[in-house]
Amino acid sequence: MYRILVIGAVNTTKHTINQLNKHGFNIVGVIGHEPKDVGHVSGWADLKSLSQSLNIDYKGFKKINDSENILWAKEKKADIIFAVGFSQLMSEEWLQMPTLGCIGFHPTFLPKGRGRAPLAWITLEKEMGSATFFLMGRDADDGPVFVQDTFTVEEIDDAASVEMKIEEAIINSLDKWLPELKKGIWEPIPQNETFASWYGKRAIEDGNINWNDSASYINRLIKASTRPHPGAYTYFKDSKVIIWKSEVETNIPIKGVIGRVLLIDVEKGWLVQCGTGLLWIKQIESTLNLTPNVGDKLGYNIEDEIFQIKTVLKSLQNE
Repeated sequence: MYRILVIGAVNTTKHTINQLNKHGFNIVGVIGHEPKDVGHVSGWADLKSLSQSLNIDYKGFKKINDSENILWAKEKKADIIFAVGFSQLMSEEWLQMPTLGCIGFHPTFLPKGRGRAPLAWITLEKEMGSATFFLMGRDADDGPVFVQDTFTVEEIDDAASVEMKIEEAIINSLDKWLPELKKGIWEPIPQNETFASWYGKRAIEDGNINWNDSASYINRLIKASTRPHPGAYTYFKDSKVIIWKSEVETNIPIKGVIGRVLLIDVEKGWLVQCGTGLLWIKQIESTLNLTPNVGDKLGYNIEDEIFQIKTVLKSLQNE
């Protein structure tokens, strides 16, 4: 029976551990990420409690390549390491540690969509997703594939619903593949480099809404940035406003200045004019209890703001 070590941080790691346990694999240890602020890790899971409930040895980590983590892992003498659901780069020592290899996970239909922030990107672009388990190598997400279970990202999907689809696909893919692995079948299929593509890093500030964009694009941005992500945002009366949900409006024959609130509805929210089209914004969060009026404008007029700042600076210099 293979000796399995699992490294991870989030719900995808949790589902992988549960599936390995379900299929009777010998999990000799779990190394779980314990960040200073779990709120900064999208979908963070308490792997310590899970490991304790399954009687699996557990070790927490801040930086995966610290020597104490490597020494602890070497003592487990793993045949396979599952490295699922964390963004830190593993050193070559990890890749060489197990007798068979390290298995990684990515929620895109590899070789498409390698790289960073795949949940946000496939939600934003409505790309097909996949629970893909592959043999890790030196480069990101380019190793031969063991199993893929695909799903479609629909117009109504946001990051939360896509995350649920990923979790369901993980369960399905491991139910298909783990019985084969248990029989000793180890036949990953090389990726076709002709179709390879990559996603770049996304950060909190990438959720800043530009009201000159189309209503369709802003709607997708809000859906891609919603929980478990930090949320898309704009500014109103010098307060940051996070927008968790939105809906494109196509039937109301009204037009206004870009960024201005055109209608307010108790159920639908604020109707805002975008560069092209109209958007209802709803489930709004701010540090202040803000209530806009029809005609109020969201975001900043950059040139006006710069002029006002320069005017204040000049007055201070003249004092």
